[in-house]
Amino acid sequence: MGKHVVIIGAGIVGCATAYFLALDGVEVTVLDAVGVAAGASGRNNGMIEHPYDAATVELFEESVGLLQELLVDAMPAKPVGTLLVAETEADANALVAHHTQFPELETALLEPAAARAAEPLLADGIWGCLLQTSYPIRPLEATSAFADLARQAGANFVVGSDLADSGYNTGGITARRVLESPDRPIVVVAAGAGTASVLEGYVRPDVVTPLWGVIVTVEMPERPRHQLIEGLLTIAHGGGAVADDAPFTLLDSPSYLAVGSTMLQGDEPDGSAWSQRLLSRGTRFVPAIEEARILGTLVCARPRAFDNRPIMGRVPGQERLWMATGHGGRGMSLGPASGRVMAEAIIADSDAAIPAAFSAARLSASRD
Repeated sequence: MGKHVVIIGAGIVGCATAYFLALDGVEVTVLDAVGVAAGASGRNNGMIEHPYDAATVELFEESVGLLQELLVDAMPAKPVGTLLVAETEADANALVAHHTQFPELETALLEPAAARAAEPLLADGIWGCLLQTSYPIRPLEATSAFADLARQAGANFVVGSDLADSGYNTGGITARRVLESPDRPIVVVAAGAGTASVLEGYVRPDVVTPLWGVIVTVEMPERPRHQLIEGLLTIAHGGGAVADDAPFTLLDSPSYLAVGSTMLQGDEPDGSAWSQRLLSRGTRFVPAIEEARILGTLVCARPRAFDNRPIMGRVPGQERLWMATGHGGRGMSLGPASGRVMAEAIIADSDAAIPAAFSAARLSASRD
């Protein structure tokens, strides 16, 4: 290719993009003010979960394959299962009706007795919708593995304290400053929730905004057999709806067992103020949460795109500026394949092959 690509952001999307570019012989530099997997890619619950959105299913399935090949025994060969929970039969039937559009999920309705047989931690009277998805992994391990592969293929990482001594960090990393570098690099912004500040002057501030998640890490004598999620949360993920609410989840990953999770817009929330609300709601579905040992509270910003789908491709009107961001709470689930898609588009010097549902070209239409 004969050109230099600078990637801003060392999360899963940035590291995967760097790997696939370097694998093809492209000169790559990855910049991150904090380090590899410093944001959501190192702090989330590490659940590789179906996106519940038809447009992104192929990205998800490819990402699962890439992660299984990369992580081997550190990722389950088969999904552990997600049990969507509901308090009424009508809500459970609505969940089943919604998720049967994805045959691969093998959606099954569980009446309360069957739901409790499948998941003994559940309270009496809780209905279930069982989905064949969810692969628990360590997100830091996955992101770091892509970073290591990228380095082995020749990519250069300038992160953390090393960035302070480089010419890229004068006044903070922005796309404009990197574009003005003497070698005129191609710039890829994979900055997650920080996208708006990095792309200031090129896109509207509301193109990608933080969607804050608060979770409470706990210790319980008995761990759940499935990933437990209040059903409305999956519909919100797939449809883009956001509510300042605290729907119930109990997610068991190699990193931690956590009760949550919020979907909050605006300023960073006070995690401690939300923790009791999350725990209280959780006990309605899993009474044992009331006796759980509280280990801590984590707050993490997910990069939510304006229409709730990833944004990939050239920034409209810019020849050397690309973006790969806006994956919301599905960065780990869609990021590896997104990196491959981005690398192929940059190598071809054309984003025509990027599906319209993800293409950055839709930013132009969103201005109208």
